Amino acid sequence: MVVLTPERMAKYDAYAIQTWGIPSAVLMENAGRNTYRLMKERYLSGRERLVIFCGKGNNGGDGFVVGRYALLDGFAVTLFLLGRTVDLKGDAALNMGLYRSLGGTIVECIDGSSGIAQSISDGDIIIDAIFGTGLSKPVQGIEREAIEQINGSGKTVIAVDIPSGIDGRTGRPLGSAVRAAHTFTYGYPKIGQLLCPGAYHAGRLTVIDISIPSFTEKTVGIDGHVIDGEMLRGFLKRRLPWDHKGTFGHVAVIAGSPGKTGAAHMTSLAALKIGAGLVTLLIPASLNPIMEVKLTEVMTLPVPDKGTGFFTLSAYDKIAEFVRDKDVVVMGPGLSREPETSAVVRRLYEEMDKPFVIDADGINAFQGHDDLLKGGRRKAIFTPHPGELSRLAGMTPKEINQDRVEAARRFVAATGANLILKGARTVILGPQGDLYINPTGNPALAKGGSGDILTGFVGGLLSQGYSMIESSLLGTYLHGYIADTWTARNTDMDLLAGDLLAGLSEAIRDVRDEKERIYVEKSL
Repeated sequence: MVVLTPERMAKYDAYAIQTWGIPSAVLMENAGRNTYRLMKERYLSGRERLVIFCGKGNNGGDGFVVGRYALLDGFAVTLFLLGRTVDLKGDAALNMGLYRSLGGTIVECIDGSSGIAQSISDGDIIIDAIFGTGLSKPVQGIEREAIEQINGSGKTVIAVDIPSGIDGRTGRPLGSAVRAAHTFTYGYPKIGQLLCPGAYHAGRLTVIDISIPSFTEKTVGIDGHVIDGEMLRGFLKRRLPWDHKGTFGHVAVIAGSPGKTGAAHMTSLAALKIGAGLVTLLIPASLNPIMEVKLTEVMTLPVPDKGTGFFTLSAYDKIAEFVRDKDVVVMGPGLSREPETSAVVRRLYEEMDKPFVIDADGINAFQGHDDLLKGGRRKAIFTPHPGELSRLAGMTPKEINQDRVEAARRFVAATGANLILKGARTVILGPQGDLYINPTGNPALAKGGSGDILTGFVGGLLSQGYSMIESSLLGTYLHGYIADTWTARNTDMDLLAGDLLAGLSEAIRDVRDEKERIYVEKSL
């Protein structure tokens, strides 16, 4: 599914109005009417009292349309305008007039509550139409007061287009933001509705068609995609009767150090579980005895470690010789930040012309050596969390999370690599800057080992002939989907990384059979 920035959506609206000839009032009517229709189907039985908060812009105009249809159906409506009626212009003023023509009353709120608290207390459903997707400055004054009272009401809140106060580009709350149970957005989902915390504030997200022609995507462009089952089925492979283990590739995993053999174990097993034909774990010789016991299906290759349990430069020739004919090299989980180990990582990246999946301490190895990553010299997928990316990007994790898409774009532009920036929600970029947002996953994944499983998934898919971007999309989506299935049946506290392996079969089957859960709903 295509996703847009607010700036791009404004261009779509302008194109529909100026080129296609759809009056702007028709777009507003389509938005408000269908919001009301869907809200009525899902939340109204006929006796509810509606409290609508309208701003002075077009988002407020949508709210007036909702209020008009509610009045026509006989609902009790209290409508607050956060401003003066004389300040409304264009389509918003038009729809305010239509609302008034049906006997609808408007309570102007300028610098005080004007009975907001009491009306909220008496109401059943609250409709937020204060700010739209173009908000770019912190919320203050009466708007902030209204938002805080809405959030403290305990009532069902429906957001028109986007929860007021959310940055439609980054998902950040701008001072204060409405927390909605359901958001009805128009034309396309916006990036800020999909990235957290914007996604949390939006609640359930439904995209309403407002009659913008689909060919506008080719004319005006897009900003990215939300990963969904339909996209994955477009490249998900079926195995043929004559396929064999050689068909699905051989993954070399370089991982592990004292106290972190679990990371090596999980990454290797995840690569095999998701379908790689063969997986060999390269492990410091001192740690090999325990890995021989822990791993049955995965092969191991002990390499010289001078008795330290860490990868050392003395093992480089043996490692290089082994990976030379392998299909994929996965390195990083549990490696440690020992100087010689980091040197091994960098040298392999410089000298081995192989597809790489690089995670954790494999990423940390390039801190202070990011010049080695520039120019796209290797086909590589990097899978950092914000802390790991911060060590290469010269930014703090907080700064990265302020605008995850922009931070990811900078890294990809500088390196030419593929990037999986983990977090809520995971952002994926290809070397050409193609953006994908993964809607799956939840806080159950906030536990040691989860990232190792993802790295193994991606490496195992890459070995089977999936492209780098396909491996990133499919591996990330399935990883989060399994966690979502777990929390639907258990809790968000008790998932272990190993449980992700157990849930993989069901997740793949759901996607193949078109039975996966819907994360972003489309409605006419």
